[in-house]
Amino acid sequence: MNGKFFIQYPLNMVTKNGGKCMAKCPKCGGEVANPRKTWKMAGRPDRTGKRTELKIGLYDCPKCGAFRKVLEKRKI
Repeated sequence: MNGKFFIQYPLNMVTKNGGKCMAKCPKCGGEVANPRKTWKMAGRPDRTGKRTELKIGLYDCPKCGAFRKVLEKRKI
């Protein structure tokens, strides 16, 4: 990729439905309203020394089981 760094945000990651955030299951496409658990994780530093902080949510799909989604990304 010619030494360039790209951050891609999935478009179907979180959709807003009447003020509620709904996460879409990657296997069956079902939507789940609330995460069972959320946590923050810091990634490795980039070339400028800044880290990316991720907020991750663990969701329970009634059909498929559990899946994780990135809820928020920000540079710290």
